[in-house]
Amino acid sequence: MVPECFRFIGRWPNDGRMNDVKLMRSRRFAPLFWVQALGAFNDQVFKTGFLVLLTFQLADKLGLNASLHNSIAGALFIIPFAFISPMAGQLADGVDKAKMMRAIKALEIALMIAGAVAFHRQELWLLYSLLFLMGAQSALFAPIKYGILPQYLRPEEMVRGNGIIQAATFLAILLGQIVGAKLVLSEQGVLAISVTVIAVAVAGFIASLFSPAAPPSGNPPRVDFLLPRALWHVVRDGMREKRAFRAILGIAWFWFVGAVFLTLLPPFAREALGGNEDIFILLLATFSIGVGIGAMLCARVFGTDARISMAAWGAGGIAVFSGLLWLATAVYQAPDADEIGLGGFLGVPAAWGILLSFLGLAASAGLYLTPLNVVLQVSAPENARGRFIACSNAVDALAMAGAAVLAGVLVSGGMSQVAVYALVGGSGIIAALWAMRAE
Repeated sequence: MVPECFRFIGRWPNDGRMNDVKLMRSRRFAPLFWVQALGAFNDQVFKTGFLVLLTFQLADKLGLNASLHNSIAGALFIIPFAFISPMAGQLADGVDKAKMMRAIKALEIALMIAGAVAFHRQELWLLYSLLFLMGAQSALFAPIKYGILPQYLRPEEMVRGNGIIQAATFLAILLGQIVGAKLVLSEQGVLAISVTVIAVAVAGFIASLFSPAAPPSGNPPRVDFLLPRALWHVVRDGMREKRAFRAILGIAWFWFVGAVFLTLLPPFAREALGGNEDIFILLLATFSIGVGIGAMLCARVFGTDARISMAAWGAGGIAVFSGLLWLATAVYQAPDADEIGLGGFLGVPAAWGILLSFLGLAASAGLYLTPLNVVLQVSAPENARGRFIACSNAVDALAMAGAAVLAGVLVSGGMSQVAVYALVGGSGIIAALWAMRAE
């Protein structure tokens, strides 16, 4: 008997009838695409600007452990997803999702104005507070982002549409991280980053005005504003649909691993590689482009019928390339300088092994995540899709918060960043075996 994850071999789908350009131009997809891309970009401009400021300036100035405080920042951004997403999912299932999207994007404008004030003052508690509030705003939007796609797309467009959204999101994250990192340390960086986040928030709100109506299906659920109870209810309801909940668990593992890698990336670039912020940006670029490549290849490799077992390939790739990253870092010797730039880094032969490992790891992540997102969307009941997406977001948030805590504990205990990467990424072997048997 051929394992499910091998059945796609030899089947390269004929998908010429699904035109990416037409989909990107369509009113039912383009506004959502730009709202999501601009929102992801803006989150990362603020978040990365803060992390780079913390790692390369405030840590030395205030005598802080950069790795520990990067982990704290990561946890503060993601914790709201655990408690606010359930309520947001209940709300999304009872209202027009397009109208809810517009309200949330208007809220983003107010938060970006407050974020500009936080960057101007450069007080740690204020920056942390805004990071938490931005996480809360993103948690409100999360059930819409994927819950609305089945209302806008035809069934045969789901894998391709998810791949485009996934690739664009990670590329937007990349651009946001580059802009945030470069702006915050530049002359007049505070003014530049303030104008950028406010302008992008306004652009996202304008894009949301063009989204078609997405009315609820069935009777609206009761919105539970007691957040811990709402969390329990959406997780309990999610567990009743076995295939969807298996996808939720698989997605949560991805975000656990991803949170560890991205949280420790600034100190990895500085401490393990001896690099400045340009090396950090290069690693981000490599990672984000790799995820985009993997996500866009998903429909080509697997076809339009998504299954959980497809994720086994991506999980195995994450494990393999995490090990290769550890080996490449072990043989890397930084040039004798306080902080090297791109030229110094790329002049070390082992640096190319590090970059190729990051690229392969990220492409594997894109292959892993995209089919699981589609399985979740199509398996969730139509009248409860927002709550199922919220359940996934809540479980993801708990996984990422746990990852941030774990990363902080391990690096505080003396473990190097790349050793943490190898340990966490190596769990992809277990995830691959699980995915092969999940359906």
